[in-house]
Amino acid sequence: MSAYKNPIPTIDDEDNNINASQTENQSELQYDLIEPIYFVFIDILGFKKTYDDNRNKEGKEFADDYKAVFNYYFDLINASNLIRPEFLENYAGQTSDSLYFYTSRPDHLLQFIKIFSHLNMFAMSKNIFFRGGIAKGSLFRKEPYQFYGDSVIYAYLIESVIAKNPVIYIDKNSYEDIIKNNSNEYDHLFGIKNSRYYIEPFIWFEENNCINLEALLSDSIELKEIDKNEIKNVIEKNLQVFEYDGRNFDKYVFLINALNKK
Repeated sequence: MSAYKNPIPTIDDEDNNINASQTENQSELQYDLIEPIYFVFIDILGFKKTYDDNRNKEGKEFADDYKAVFNYYFDLINASNLIRPEFLENYAGQTSDSLYFYTSRPDHLLQFIKIFSHLNMFAMSKNIFFRGGIAKGSLFRKEPYQFYGDSVIYAYLIESVIAKNPVIYIDKNSYEDIIKNNSNEYDHLFGIKNSRYYIEPFIWFEENNCINLEALLSDSIELKEIDKNEIKNVIEKNLQVFEYDGRNFDKYVFLINALNKK
């Protein structure tokens, strides 16, 4: 969680009448409380190992797919109506291999989930798998990219501790707010396992998925084509690679089972 730390400035000038404690208090006052906030924290599965395995290689071709996914994420966000001047409590960003988004509106959270569902399948076709958490809570914000709060902590804990499979889990409060505000129209977007809700990874392959992504995006973006067989081939290859890896094999079993149901 080091990316979210905001160091408090110190005063080196002894002649300055403002002491360190006063400076700290002023710095703290610059953070405004926003609540409720729905915070989305998304991480790439196995990024550290991939990076370590390729760190000494002359070429950096392995990074091209990550670049393509990250660029597409921001292309989708910028083409959406989520980040506009009038929506001051919405923001999307990236730190290392982690993506995040936050909003105070459940309808905007739902829009993000629809957009992410498309990005997620594009990423899987590039052998990039996401795991993440969505949590409702508070946010103390100084700049859109400078923040802390229990919404961040809870989303991070869902991703790092609870989410065993490569899907995005959502806490009960966020899930209920989405359903309450949308009359169960999008309940099928979510699965449930061990009393925890998660975003269905392959909802786009259902005939009646009720997702009109074009209505959420401007004409400035051309959507990537998603090939179901390409994703299936990637997952099946990982089943072979991780056959004797007790920690990761079950993750791809989960995905292939979910894909085969579509």
